[in-house]
Amino acid sequence: MKKQKVVIIGAGVLGLFTALELLDNDRYEVDVLDGANPGDGSSGRSVGMVETQYFTGKDVQVRAFARDVFSDLEENHGVGFTHCGYLRLGKSEDDMARFQESQKIQAGFGITDTELLTSAEIANRWPHLITEDVVGGLYGKWDGYVDGYEVCQTLARLIRQKGGRVHAGTPALAADFIEGMWQIKTSEAAFDADYVVNAAGAHAGQVGDMLNAPVPLQPQLQGAITIKLDGATSGTPFVMDYVPGSGVDGVYFRSEGKAHLIAGLHTDEITGDIVDPDMQLQSVTDEMLERIAGLLFGRLQNAEDLQLDRSWQGIYPTTPDLKPIVGKHPDKPGVICALGAGGSGIQLAPAIARIAAAEIKGENNAGFEIEEDWSAKRLHN
Repeated sequence: MKKQKVVIIGAGVLGLFTALELLDNDRYEVDVLDGANPGDGSSGRSVGMVETQYFTGKDVQVRAFARDVFSDLEENHGVGFTHCGYLRLGKSEDDMARFQESQKIQAGFGITDTELLTSAEIANRWPHLITEDVVGGLYGKWDGYVDGYEVCQTLARLIRQKGGRVHAGTPALAADFIEGMWQIKTSEAAFDADYVVNAAGAHAGQVGDMLNAPVPLQPQLQGAITIKLDGATSGTPFVMDYVPGSGVDGVYFRSEGKAHLIAGLHTDEITGDIVDPDMQLQSVTDEMLERIAGLLFGRLQNAEDLQLDRSWQGIYPTTPDLKPIVGKHPDKPGVICALGAGGSGIQLAPAIARIAAAEIKGENNAGFEIEEDWSAKRLHN
């Protein structure tokens, strides 16, 4: 049987996981194109959190799937995973009710290591946290973080082992659709394809325009800092001082070695200006640094003594409705979307890839309830 050719544009976690899904089947010849190296974009600049502390069955299901995938990468392929735990803070009894419901939902997916903690219990475990305004928290003991760059490099290696090809330093420059086949042009060669997967991260809007298959992407600038803080910070879990749906961003932080913390801002909502994905990424802006520091002052003891070590910027590839766009583009044959995961790309990538690959394979059900919510059919609306 003649193999179908698939070109995937983007060697971040979404594109690479999609390639692996397809290479489990010998029907496909897969080329992954990237203008830089695997993981050099947003995936490699991510803080790499993987957790399941969400509030609907759909949101928990895809993260439970990612938990299994990253467990396999850790146990069988040498990917480092720091199981520092993940603590979501609650400021009200309503938050705690949501946390309790989340715990039940997670148990339905086999996740039984979560805990509901009171404010006093949080203060006892992590005395350097300020908890006067906290009612309690939802804690996932297994949760933690990976190095996004290491993940991408490992996935690229596995792709090559399975017969796929990853082309670094090979940006897609132009595209033609002729007699039912795509031709993707680069500076080095042209690649023929039955299917083209737009997994270009923050550049997915530009790639969509190149394919004449537009997607509504609203890239958001984010940043992270490494700080040194006098006192005991080792053992600090991944603390998320943000509750989805609150309408504002919140601060997150976690241990980085014995004497440092990594901190930044997170939101599942549109809170900033749309930025050019080709902008020069630098250190975080003074405005962002001040906001991170201000929020840390209200959450950490002795935060007035924190010392900035380094900082960096990254881009959230966010969509207007805050949901990924996955599946067949409704207006252009052979174009598959795998994009728009916002600030949750690492943990959503395995599910997005499974759905995107299922569309190419002609499988109607990838097994996720959320599939219709993410479907590229929404582009008609």
